[in-house]
Amino acid sequence: MIARKNSHNKFVILLAIAMMATLTDAHAAPKNISAKSLVPLMQDVKAEGLNVSKKAILTYENLFGLTADIKVRAFDFAGTELWSKTIDSGLDEVATASAVDAEGTLWLAGNSAVAALPESATADLGALNPDGVEVENPKPVRADMNNLTIWQINSYGELVNQSSTPNVALVDAISVSATGISLIASNENGQFLTTFTAGKFSSDLKIGTLKTKLNSIARSPDGTTYLFGASSENLGGTKLVGRVDGILIKVAKTGTISSVVRSSAPKAIRNWQSATSSLFVTGSVRSGSTIESALTKFNSSFKPTWTTRIASTGATLAASGPNASVYAVLEPTSALKGVTGLKLIKGQSVVLQFDSKGLLISAFTSADLISPVVFTYSSATGLVILTSGGKILKIPSI
Repeated sequence: MIARKNSHNKFVILLAIAMMATLTDAHAAPKNISAKSLVPLMQDVKAEGLNVSKKAILTYENLFGLTADIKVRAFDFAGTELWSKTIDSGLDEVATASAVDAEGTLWLAGNSAVAALPESATADLGALNPDGVEVENPKPVRADMNNLTIWQINSYGELVNQSSTPNVALVDAISVSATGISLIASNENGQFLTTFTAGKFSSDLKIGTLKTKLNSIARSPDGTTYLFGASSENLGGTKLVGRVDGILIKVAKTGTISSVVRSSAPKAIRNWQSATSSLFVTGSVRSGSTIESALTKFNSSFKPTWTTRIASTGATLAASGPNASVYAVLEPTSALKGVTGLKLIKGQSVVLQFDSKGLLISAFTSADLISPVVFTYSSATGLVILTSGGKILKIPSI
């Protein structure tokens, strides 16, 4: 009896060990990945914004001369210019945000001036001028850019539509879907959301006060709009938790706020800075002297499906990728676990790619990847990055 019992116990122990081995293999740590070099595409590009369609890389630049104008350029994926268009109505116009739709149409948003009404002429009765003083004609004063304006440029560089509404505000961000356009704009009282559908602008939906700052916007095909940013005030029935909370706001297509979710770290300073249409959101977290990049994938109910933090300078941009993957670009302040071949100089950033479950699958960098300002993906050419120094980089072809 004792022998059988001992034999049975040994069998149970061996079975348990085998099961543990199986679990360990199934949840084994991912293999190290080797960082790859980004490919330089263009140098010394004068651009304030960049978008990528299925056929071209599109940039815009504001020009300031006798009038303020907007220059739009299209390049093929080898960097050769395809066409150039200058938006010049004879009055001032400035673009501050851009987006491209599924048809390759470029949408610019910004401000424009309204033509001043001519002054009524006063009869010249031949005033006396005994000293012969030459009177200079006064130079006309530029009209204020008090119009919020959207410009629509097709894939051939033709301006096909321009729509304006009287509104003294600066456009901060734009998102386009098949059902319309959503804009974040700022005025002296704070920020607001406005939409453009069926050729008309909606009324403004004010979001908090100057204590709330929205950085990114994503509009879904059904007209729901998602807003991302930071707030140091109570907002939408939610109370301030940290010194500054990261906030996520859902606005229904009816124009009403349906949900406000905020971070819950006491004494922390959090800020959601960038987001994709699939609700992959990136931002900064400062707690005491520790600064990190927070990378989180949310579902449509703002429930996180995965999240990770990386020691960094804080500034972080997000982009969609192939096969439900996502990209983040950040400047790390310590070694990246699981990534080999990184030799970063001060100020140099790195691109990290994560699969749909949040597993790190690739990394890219370049000595030219300094101060990235635009970070976008197209299935036609892959990931494209514009730096503040006017360099355009892309990930290498696999």
